[in-house]
Amino acid sequence: MRPLQAGNRMLRSSALRAQVLSRATPSLGPLIPTLQAAIINSTATITPAGNFIAVRSFSYTTPCAKKKDKASKDSSSKASSSSNNDSGDTPSDHKKPDPSAPYDFTDVTQALDRLEKRYLDELKKLRSGGRFNADSIGAIPVQLSKNPADTYPLRELATIAPLGGRRWSILAFEESSVKPIISAVLRAPEYNQQPQRSEENPLELTITVELEKADDLAKRAKEVCQRWRDRVREEVHKRLEVHKKWLKGKLIVQDDEKKLKEKLQKLQDERMKGIQNKEKEAVQQIMARGSQ
Repeated sequence: MRPLQAGNRMLRSSALRAQVLSRATPSLGPLIPTLQAAIINSTATITPAGNFIAVRSFSYTTPCAKKKDKASKDSSSKASSSSNNDSGDTPSDHKKPDPSAPYDFTDVTQALDRLEKRYLDELKKLRSGGRFNADSIGAIPVQLSKNPADTYPLRELATIAPLGGRRWSILAFEESSVKPIISAVLRAPEYNQQPQRSEENPLELTITVELEKADDLAKRAKEVCQRWRDRVREEVHKRLEVHKKWLKGKLIVQDDEKKLKEKLQKLQDERMKGIQNKEKEAVQQIMARGSQ
């Protein structure tokens, strides 16, 4: 009887506490069924050891991984694009003419600087011997296996250096690429020869190139500089046409157009003088090299 009486006392005590709680906080009454359901559908289970193991309820949906991947891909694409644009030679980085600052010729100077870099590179190749130089030899495509995709420029597989005269050294980084390099040089129409193996170093090959005549190289240097001059005139002419549009739209006055034309002419003359000096320098170096 005593255990039964103790149980009854516990039940009466629990009922009394529930009644007091209900009177004290009447707003919690409607929440009791909800709390009970939440306990039943709890997202955790109890192991015999008393630890909780997280279990995801059926009503929970994970974020779509595809969207995350797409966002990640977009961000990486932007990062790649940003790194590729570091050279500053992209259309978005080019300064555009602004009628509110008509005497700002940044757009013209940027265009002329790009032309200078391009044509100076061409002159550099001619000074170093024309078509047959380290850059042209290093550009020979080398196929390392039967898979055409397994093709690399020679410069990534070997070091290329002049030996003097018409002879060049090709020092392979790995012995496995020596035979593919030999095949690549044989296939190259500009060379069409069998590279010779070095007796001292199995990784070294030598080739002999046909040097261009100094007179021909000097002529080509002059042609390069003439193209350079023509492009400079084109860039200046484009800016002058912009001034005419501004004048027609009454964004500038006649006096401004005249002064702008004078300043552009001065800028063009300075560039032409620089081209003349570069041409003279290149021709002298080419002829001096040919006389050696």
